[in-house]
Amino acid sequence: MELKLQRNVLIAVASSLCLLAVPVAADTYRWKDKEGKVHYGAAVPAEYAEQPYDVLNSAGIVIEHVEDTTEPVGQREQRKSQERAPLFSDEERQRQSDRLLIIQYQSDADIQEALELELAQLGYDSMIIHQSYDSTTTAITNQIRQAADQQRTGSTITEGQQKQIDKLYRRLARDEKRLAVLDSREAKIRDRFNADLKRYQKLTNKQQEDDETQLDQG
Repeated sequence: MELKLQRNVLIAVASSLCLLAVPVAADTYRWKDKEGKVHYGAAVPAEYAEQPYDVLNSAGIVIEHVEDTTEPVGQREQRKSQERAPLFSDEERQRQSDRLLIIQYQSDADIQEALELELAQLGYDSMIIHQSYDSTTTAITNQIRQAADQQRTGSTITEGQQKQIDKLYRRLARDEKRLAVLDSREAKIRDRFNADLKRYQKLTNKQQEDDETQLDQG
C-alpha cells in the first residue's frame, strides 16, 4: 500500500510537470506576474523581486516559500545554510554513541545476550511464516493430486479449482517474500551487534590500558 501511494504521488508530480511543459532544474524559481500568470526560471526578474516566490527542487517540489523579499538572496542562502548545519560534529556524535554503548552494556556477554533476544523474536516470526508456508505447500500438493486424478478419469479441472490453486501459489509467493525479508533483517541485526561488540571491545580495552598506565605512573 505504501509503495503504491508513493508511486501515485510520483506520477501526480510528473503529470503536473508535463502539463506545465517547464523543464525544472535545481534552484528553480516560480513567481507570478502582475496578471497572475505563473513563470519559472533560474532567477526572479528584478521587476518581480519584491513579490513572494517559491523555490523548487529538481523534482519540481516546493522546498521553500519566500514571503520576505527584503532579505538579499545571498544573505538568505547563508542563513539557511547555517540553519541546516548539524548540531553536533561527527566526532561528537561518535563520542555520544560510545558513552551510550558503555552505559548500555557491562560486558561482551551482555551484547551477545541482547543479540540472542532480538534473534529469538525474529525466530518466532519465522516459525509462524514457515508454518503458513508448509501448510500452503501441503494444500497445493493435495489440490494438484486431486486435479491429476480428475484428469485421469476424463474429468476437467473446474474454474473454481484453478482459482484456488492460483490463490495458494500467491500465498506461497507471499510467504517466500516474507521469509526473505526476515533473512535480510537477521543479517542486519547481526551486523549491527557485531559492530557494537567490536566497538565495545575497543573502548573497554583502551580504558583498561589507560587504567594500567595510571597505576604504573602512580
